[in-house]
Amino acid sequence: MPKHNQAIPRNHFRKHWNPESSQKGHIKTFFQQALQKKARRVKRQQKASLVFPRPAGGSLRPVVQSCTQRYNMKSRAGRGFTLAELKAVGLCAKYARTIGVSVDHRRRNHSEESLSANTLRLKNYLSKLVLYPLQGKKKATKGPVAEATGDVLKTVTQDKASTPFPEGLKKEVAVEAPRDVTKEEKTRHIYNYLRAQNRNEKFIGIRLARIKRKTEKKDDTNVKGKKK
Repeated sequence: MPKHNQAIPRNHFRKHWNPESSQKGHIKTFFQQALQKKARRVKRQQKASLVFPRPAGGSLRPVVQSCTQRYNMKSRAGRGFTLAELKAVGLCAKYARTIGVSVDHRRRNHSEESLSANTLRLKNYLSKLVLYPLQGKKKATKGPVAEATGDVLKTVTQDKASTPFPEGLKKEVAVEAPRDVTKEEKTRHIYNYLRAQNRNEKFIGIRLARIKRKTEKKDDTNVKGKKK
């Protein structure tokens, strides 16, 4: 029995499984998972058929790095291409939106790597792009991509990926092939080895600067010695 003036515990272990009863319980079941999976697949197929021949995943998006120091080593799909990336390929923002390229006028390129990677991504997209003629015999806006002919339109296949060109979004990690452990690795003290590697990586800039100063000082002394 509990001490003092406390409520008497009333433990009842009967679960109210029936959600339609007067005493609805907190037991949640997920027996509809298979049906929901099928419904999602059917919905994706319907969406792809409605937007045919456009990509089912929507507009082309750039490769950007995730935010904050914790996730910035991971790549993901961004909001849109910068104006500098579009200019490198010869596109303007207004025309790019009409051919399935997303544009973000607020984003800026802070490195040559991102600019070159997304420029290459745009070039690959434009090389594979099949531009349909407008309905009603309307004249399309002039741009670097020409309209496709009737023979090409008959052999068009739709890109059904969740994101167009997903191969550039994730970095391919090189996996080392299996091998035998060497004698040096068997006798190595792993903690000391990792500490040494971390120190070498941390102080590499300081050490290179020190070596550079020593070589410059040595060269100056040699020049002064020759003048004498």
